[in-house]
Amino acid sequence: MGFGTDEKPADTSYYDLLNVSVTAEENEIKKAYRKLAIVYHPDKNQGNPEAEEKFKEISEAYQVLSDPQLRAFYNKYGKDKELMPDGGFQDPKEYFSSLFGGSQFHSLIGDLAMGDLFSESMMEQQAPGSEEEKKQMNKEQMQKIKKAQQERVTKLAEILVGKLSLYVDGEGDEAAAAAFQEQIMVEAEKLKNESYGIELLHAIGYVYSSKAKHFLGMKGGELPSIFLGLKQKKHIVKELWTTLKSAMDIQAAAEMMAKAEQAGVDQADKLKLEEEISTKAYKALWQTSKFEVEATLRQVCDAVLQDKAIPSKIRYKRAEALRMVGFIYKNVQLDKPVSEVLNNAVKKK
Repeated sequence: MGFGTDEKPADTSYYDLLNVSVTAEENEIKKAYRKLAIVYHPDKNQGNPEAEEKFKEISEAYQVLSDPQLRAFYNKYGKDKELMPDGGFQDPKEYFSSLFGGSQFHSLIGDLAMGDLFSESMMEQQAPGSEEEKKQMNKEQMQKIKKAQQERVTKLAEILVGKLSLYVDGEGDEAAAAAFQEQIMVEAEKLKNESYGIELLHAIGYVYSSKAKHFLGMKGGELPSIFLGLKQKKHIVKELWTTLKSAMDIQAAAEMMAKAEQAGVDQADKLKLEEEISTKAYKALWQTSKFEVEATLRQVCDAVLQDKAIPSKIRYKRAEALRMVGFIYKNVQLDKPVSEVLNNAVKKK
């Protein structure tokens, strides 16, 4: 038996799983995976082992086809026990979560609650027992989530304090600021290439900047704190509305699909509707995650800047450092070096 080629692979089952051609580009493969991952995600299909197995299969297929070396090996030899990333295939749910930043952002944002968009409604519908028992289950789950969130904020605050100490523990002069900014730029240059890296950096940068400016106020050359506080509240309301609207769009699309199926829609229109729903669901997952990240980081920044056990001079220097980090993150662009973008942004200020 001869070897396969990129045009005629030895095996096509991974391509078939994702419903893509053997010549599909990276973006096509990623789009197909995202669509199917949302449909078969375990949090959306609780108690359905077939959906869980399908989710694992498409995750494995994507992990192979999204890696150029593994894909080339697969095209040539087909499925093989050697065909897996170093350390084996990643847990499917963890891999799905990695689509929003992944492990590289973990020290900045912690673990994202990717399944929450589905889980609450699924729990309401599928949980056994009386309404009172379901309420108790909800209460216990909320307590567990609250505790996990407090631990997350505490850990992220510790990490952020450590990062800012590179400037805080220095002389505080221009040379110290330049050295600190250089380290942050190197970090941002790496992070921007992660999945949703630019979007996450901009979201993180906004929170860091707004919280630092609010703390520094006029003393730090910023607008009055009361004005900045109102600006933050306006942003939160806007993001909340966008998040809710994304969720409502999913519900409306799902209702449209149900009506279409009752009316006997043909296969082509059904596939079109499924594509629309998966696109909106993915958008909603991202928007929900972004809202969660910003809310968490506001708590983290408060823990770092408002801790009265820390001398005010130290907290002031933390705010200065946080403002620098936020400014760099907010101005990152995908197609230009961070240093070039930062210099241009400084000139415009």
